[in-house]
Amino acid sequence: MKASSSALPVAVVFLACTCLPTLINASQFSSSQEVPSVKREETAVNHPLFFDMPIDHFGNTSGTFKNRYWVNDTYYRPGGPVFLFDSGEQDAEPLLPYYLQEFHGLSATMRLAKRYRGIALLWEHRFYGTSLPFPVNANTTAGQWQFLNTEQALEDVVYFANRFVHSSTKVSLHPSSTPWIWIGGSYPGVRGALMRVRNPDIIFATWAASAPVQAEIDMASYYKAAERSLTRNCSADWVAVTKFVDQTLMTGTEDEQIGLKVRLWSARESGPTKRVNVSREIAASLSNVQAASVLMDPLNFYQYYGFEASLLPFCNLLETRNFTTDPLELGLISSITINATLDAFLTAITQLDYDSIRGDADDPIGDRSWMRQYCSEYGFYQRGDPNNPLSIETSFRSLELFQQQCNLAFPTGLPPAPQVEHINKYGGWFMNVSNVFFTNGEFDPWRTMGLASIEPNSPQRQPSTAIPTCNDAPPFPSFFGLTHANQVHVSDLRVLLTPDSNHTNFKTVGFFSPVATNGEPFYAGLGLFEMALDEWLPCFEPKGKIASSQESLNI
Repeated sequence: MKASSSALPVAVVFLACTCLPTLINASQFSSSQEVPSVKREETAVNHPLFFDMPIDHFGNTSGTFKNRYWVNDTYYRPGGPVFLFDSGEQDAEPLLPYYLQEFHGLSATMRLAKRYRGIALLWEHRFYGTSLPFPVNANTTAGQWQFLNTEQALEDVVYFANRFVHSSTKVSLHPSSTPWIWIGGSYPGVRGALMRVRNPDIIFATWAASAPVQAEIDMASYYKAAERSLTRNCSADWVAVTKFVDQTLMTGTEDEQIGLKVRLWSARESGPTKRVNVSREIAASLSNVQAASVLMDPLNFYQYYGFEASLLPFCNLLETRNFTTDPLELGLISSITINATLDAFLTAITQLDYDSIRGDADDPIGDRSWMRQYCSEYGFYQRGDPNNPLSIETSFRSLELFQQQCNLAFPTGLPPAPQVEHINKYGGWFMNVSNVFFTNGEFDPWRTMGLASIEPNSPQRQPSTAIPTCNDAPPFPSFFGLTHANQVHVSDLRVLLTPDSNHTNFKTVGFFSPVATNGEPFYAGLGLFEMALDEWLPCFEPKGKIASSQESLNI
């Protein structure tokens, strides 16, 4: 899912302490690092293709748009499956070198294509990249936005699959004669699971990685994964500082509130080699949520980098007061004042060089389109929960604030609240579907909305590595899948084998956790899904006329 966006005020983000080595530092992520960048001449040529897609599959509105996709047929032999990798809520092109060309590593899509002699597709979602029925900006009308919804976007793949012909051999790869297999992580994983429920005649099997299939307006659980990963002392101090800041901004005097905002925003603007003193005039202009959200800066990269690479360096700095003292088991708050603890907290923020992580994740088209989707259907409002005794998220990020921002961005055409029933009608947490492989990271924030959720209000289902019989759902409440220990968001759909500066650039990271450096999640997930396909593909039964050039699957 999307990372937070500075372009839109509040966004749905898809992100006792021992002194271990700091894992985030300037040299690790600096753009001057001597590693090669993606060069098109170093990868196989894959020109984009365009398909005339109806704007409206279900009504009386006419017109088409150019839906972009790419094909890699390097390993294809007649009779092989179609492997569709869905790019979801972003421009698909930055994913091309990694998922369809295997630049500097391996991708599950191409490994599967090679093993099963299939054809690989990279698919771009309507209203993202260049697959635009209408221009996407602040002037996009409610009448145009109505065509960005789950049903229209899923039907795009149905419409395409029913008409796709391999350009070289001119062989029809219709789902009635060729198994189509969906691969996707995060929101694309949700789409793949929904497609298997909605259109089992189109999508024969799905690998759904880190897929939050339960749509919820209230997603206070997002930061609980991070809270669970914290050490005891870091948690105690973070909770205490958050409560102090929230309380002061709510009930303090005007002088106390402005003074606190000066401290918070000065830390935001400062860095390891610079000190910025924000004026009281600037501080007074800040909203409470802007000021309090400074405390969440260390969480910006948690979704993909996890505890050790994003939170542990911060906790080390905090608990040692910038390496000037030994950490305490119960945290700084057990021996010093809350103001001194806040000072240590803000010093830790200034000392972390998060700004050196390459790439601006903001994409005006993608940010606005995804905001429209979560405001209209998915919810996922990642609010602070003042009733949670371990909350490290400011309570100023409320459900009301999220809805206000949605209404501000889209003043007409939105329902009063996200219509999550449009998604959950396919099962949500209770989804029980055949031929789908679900994987999650243990500390992935989006796991809380997936089948592997351990939240109190979830059905507490457990993954099983037992491969279900083809076209039979596993016995409820189990489901077929893996939870990767110590991993976070989408850790298993590709592996980086050669150092590459682009893997820390959020425009190219695309559904990949850079901390999964040893490839264990990738190989474990790929191996089990291959075993499943070995069981499932022989049961595929072609229907109707099959092109004479096709051969039976040879697995």
